[in-house]
Amino acid sequence: MRQNPAVPNSMIPFPRRRLPSLLGLVAAAALLAGCERGGDIRYPDDAAIAQALRQNFTDDPDNARARELIQTLGGAEGQLDYQVRRVIWRQGSFEVHYDASLRMAQGGEQSLQRLYATMIPKEEAAKLPDPGLKAQEDWLNAQADALARSDAAQGQSLKASLENLGRCYRQAKAGDTVPLMEGLHALLSPTRDGLYAERLQAPGVQLKCLPL
Repeated sequence: MRQNPAVPNSMIPFPRRRLPSLLGLVAAAALLAGCERGGDIRYPDDAAIAQALRQNFTDDPDNARARELIQTLGGAEGQLDYQVRRVIWRQGSFEVHYDASLRMAQGGEQSLQRLYATMIPKEEAAKLPDPGLKAQEDWLNAQADALARSDAAQGQSLKASLENLGRCYRQAKAGDTVPLMEGLHALLSPTRDGLYAERLQAPGVQLKCLPL
């Protein structure tokens, strides 16, 4: 019986010499598909992010003055809250965009009195007709008017700061939340114990209820 001649290599649909490259393309396609679905990236939840940001605020020595201000405005038990707006994966870390607010542990008028007491020299405070909030505001407004005569920009800045703080805190009660800053950024890196947060420069930060 006559045997059929061997089929030429040129007629084989997928030549053997191309098989490894085809397998490579299939593997690459599968990898890309996995990346598009999120792959093995596990994004931290908002509670874990807030805990890392709060730990950074508590531990960073550069935040000492900010911590004092938060206790002045919010009371000894006042607490920062964080509203996460966006989380971006950055080669093993996460860039977080968020806002910060203050959960009040005291009434807003008490907050203003404590803050203004740090802005008025002690010898001048001793001359006030009474230690109340109105007397403090009157003195600071008079200072803003006097300052405006020599430096208009600084005088206007102080006046605007007093007006803004009054709007933010005068009617606030213990338990209320007051917005502090919007548009903040931080980098969160995974550690064995959780997440480590580092503040990032953010060009769009807006101050809300803080001294200007």
